[in-house]
Amino acid sequence: MAAKTEDLTELSNIFSTNVKNYLSHVPTPPTLRPTPPVPVTDEVAAEAREQLLLVCRRVISLVGGPIETVMGMSAAFHQTTAMKLAYDMKLAHNVPLDGSPIALAELAAKTRAPEETIVRVMRALTLQDVFVETAPGYFAHTSGSAVIGVPGIEALIGHWVEESFASALHVSDVLRENNFEPPEDSRNSAFNRAFNTNKNFWEYAYTDDKPMGTRFGQAMASMDTARGPYNLVAVYEPLRAAPKGTTLVDMGGGTGHVAIAAARKFPNLKCVVQDIGMVVNEGRDGLPEELKDRVEFQQNDFFKGQPIGGPGVYYYLRHILHDHPDPGCKKILSHIASAMDSSSRILIDEGIMNERMGPEGNKMTVTLDLQMLVMCNGKERTEAQWAALLKSADERLVIERVWRAEKGDIGIIEARLA
Repeated sequence: MAAKTEDLTELSNIFSTNVKNYLSHVPTPPTLRPTPPVPVTDEVAAEAREQLLLVCRRVISLVGGPIETVMGMSAAFHQTTAMKLAYDMKLAHNVPLDGSPIALAELAAKTRAPEETIVRVMRALTLQDVFVETAPGYFAHTSGSAVIGVPGIEALIGHWVEESFASALHVSDVLRENNFEPPEDSRNSAFNRAFNTNKNFWEYAYTDDKPMGTRFGQAMASMDTARGPYNLVAVYEPLRAAPKGTTLVDMGGGTGHVAIAAARKFPNLKCVVQDIGMVVNEGRDGLPEELKDRVEFQQNDFFKGQPIGGPGVYYYLRHILHDHPDPGCKKILSHIASAMDSSSRILIDEGIMNERMGPEGNKMTVTLDLQMLVMCNGKERTEAQWAALLKSADERLVIERVWRAEKGDIGIIEARLA
């Protein structure tokens, strides 16, 4: 394993072996040309990919050395600076998607940005193979830059470089005031400090800055693309064993993309998507006609109660509980427990952090853990932390099963009443 050695020759051998495994199990070799991304779904290819990335990270640490490593981490925010400028100037929209180059002067005219500013941003981005300079003063798309303009991915990038980037600057100040213990209030976060509001992120985004809220909804719908095919499919597994007549309550389900997919997969499944008013209206308006008899939208605040109960109800929370400190999560889960019976289940679709840490850790899960801290004082949790949280919300709640994704620190925790 790459994480167990510092020998460059051994790392080179591991790299060569996994390149062969990877290339023999993917439909097409990876390319920097601006082509649509191809998800890696083959199990052998996915494992080889993980090993290749791990080898690359280890080699960079060894060859780059300690000073370059820590200085690079300290200044990594300037990569976000460059991406934010590219996002604001809409560079991805103004470079031809067919891979042909555009002259700097023409790009400046289209974006109404100075040539020198574009050049400075391009210097940073092309270091990461995001855009390419095909000749002096001419730029073209790579696969990395072309994906910036994909609507859902663009919304996710916008969420990172706008409100997240602005909020991250304040996280240490907020924690320092509480002896570096995250406040147990989602309305006292770095986001609140950055945007000078006493509303939590969702309250602010869906009332005070509705374009932010719309973009966030689009960003969440794109997470499957950003992280690869995973739990949108995995939610089917616990539903396969669900009794006939089961109702899936998709709590905080946004515009309903998961519920709609599940309803299409299981013709006898009824789905109720719960969220706040603005989102519910948007989801209801976009609901396919053929699903209107089995998918409904309901306005509900999960902090105040759960109006749907009775036998055969499965409560689905996808990327909900990591948004909140423990007290908020306990309130949500206790309301659900009060509505449950012995046939009910809670399906928590979240990150499940590894107890151990190091180079083999899942980069996205670690990043999301800090993202939750910055935006809402939330966090990612280990399996033990999930079990403890359920028990603290209601003594009767126990984990029935954990449905883990093939790769990554993600899965679905199925809980029931003991």
